[in-house]
Amino acid sequence: MTQKSTIMIYNRILKYVTAAAAIIVLAGISTSCDNDVIDLQPVNVLSEITAYETPERCELSVIGAYDAAQCGVYNGSYSRGYPFGAASIVQGEMRGQDMNLTAVFYDITYASTYTTATANNQFYWEASFECINRLNTVMRGIQTAVEAGVLTAERGDEYRGELLFLRALTYHALMIHFALPVNVEGNNSYGLPLYLTAHNTPAEIEEALTIGRSSVQDTYAQILKDLDEAEALFKTNDRHSVNGITRASKGAVIALKTRVYLHKRDWAKVKTEAAKLASQQAAPFTSTVGGFALTDSPATPFTSYGSNSESIFSIENNTDDNGSVNGAMSAMMSARTGGRAIVTSSPTLYNTAFWLDDDKRRDLLLYSSTFSYYFCDKYQNPQTREEYAPIIRYAEVLLNYAEAALRSGDKALALELLNAVRNRSLADPATQAYTASSFADDKAFMEAIVWERRIEFHGEGRRWEDIHRLAADDLAPSGGIPAKIEYSVVRDLIRDGGEAFVVGGEVKAGWFGANKAFIPYPDKRFLWPIPYVDIMRNSTLAAQQNAGW
Repeated sequence: MTQKSTIMIYNRILKYVTAAAAIIVLAGISTSCDNDVIDLQPVNVLSEITAYETPERCELSVIGAYDAAQCGVYNGSYSRGYPFGAASIVQGEMRGQDMNLTAVFYDITYASTYTTATANNQFYWEASFECINRLNTVMRGIQTAVEAGVLTAERGDEYRGELLFLRALTYHALMIHFALPVNVEGNNSYGLPLYLTAHNTPAEIEEALTIGRSSVQDTYAQILKDLDEAEALFKTNDRHSVNGITRASKGAVIALKTRVYLHKRDWAKVKTEAAKLASQQAAPFTSTVGGFALTDSPATPFTSYGSNSESIFSIENNTDDNGSVNGAMSAMMSARTGGRAIVTSSPTLYNTAFWLDDDKRRDLLLYSSTFSYYFCDKYQNPQTREEYAPIIRYAEVLLNYAEAALRSGDKALALELLNAVRNRSLADPATQAYTASSFADDKAFMEAIVWERRIEFHGEGRRWEDIHRLAADDLAPSGGIPAKIEYSVVRDLIRDGGEAFVVGGEVKAGWFGANKAFIPYPDKRFLWPIPYVDIMRNSTLAAQQNAGW
């Protein structure tokens, strides 16, 4: 039996036979109904199925932890893709402005009309803490297995490294929706409640009900503590021996550290970590840790999502285990046969002069005459929904490095790194590449890096991350939630013979929705509120709701 088949079978067992044990969330255990409390018996059943009594069962328990990251509970089922499936990627795009909507499916996020009872926000929060509790539970079980001699200390360390990576990844993803950036004062500096041990028994759950929010700085300190420990636990620089893209390794840990330090605005640490994966001072950049390198084509990480040199870490989806028609990336974004064509590409991105008309990444857009719009075509399997969810690519590491180098005064290195990502998509890099004279000042250089990120990571959920961390930036401030285009306005313009998608063309003020205007970051809507159901369960959190909610 293959590893993939084993994962598929185990996921079905874990999701449907012992689902109750997976719904342990922030402040207790509950279903989506506020007053339903889950019997603890399924936790005991789960322990019998995945007892840490053999190496094989330990492996299955770790696989189950990845499954919790792929697709947590949504309204009583596992069919949406939180915290790291398709839905989370779409949420990251809907909070930005580079994708529009053909339907109202994500309009609450798109128009920023969410409340403490909004389902997507609630289940993003709950599925994330469900995942964290699963990770903590498996960590405890793995430690027990090591102490009992079931696993070697080295294997136990590798497992713990994977689990710490996932915990850090989950906490950081929560930070960009529920806490302010590190350089923005306010909201009592609230970060997140830190759950570092499993909460499964009645006594443990009672303890969880008293845990409140740590500060932004303390939450980041814990995230980085997890990542530093994880890096030390991996004894080799190799990718994971079974699946180097969907299982974490030392390279994935280091790559995530470059992202976290970028959000912390610690440019020196970004450079230190990035240099471990890109030690050269000029292109081509490659990594001795994990063997990472940019692929020749920008399409390869998506058309060969299961095997390529650029994907550092992705979340696996397959035909039998994915975010469903309501959650899979291709189901939402694709205009191919079988796709719902709900999430489109926007003229705000298509029209920018930073994206040259012969850039190869434009081949990853698909025009639909039915909708009179372009769609992101990175996810091309809407009938099977089996594409992986991209979490970290080598291109991001290089662009993180480029930004930190620029902010640290090393413009030559920044230029090399920026061009390394951009040039592989240009028709003629010899004449189209950026040069030192391309930018009048650091602000212009930074603007080019931000636009490169928007183009390169289009449809991958990265847009809100940059809007969030750059809210009050000195070089490229986002200022808050951007204004959003009204799909129907642009569609009707095109159908009446007008033009909207023009490289270098104007993005007109009249295209934007009246109820989707720019929202400055001091507004309460810049942060999602802690869901009502968790406020009701935890009196400590009730006193720590995000400001204005």
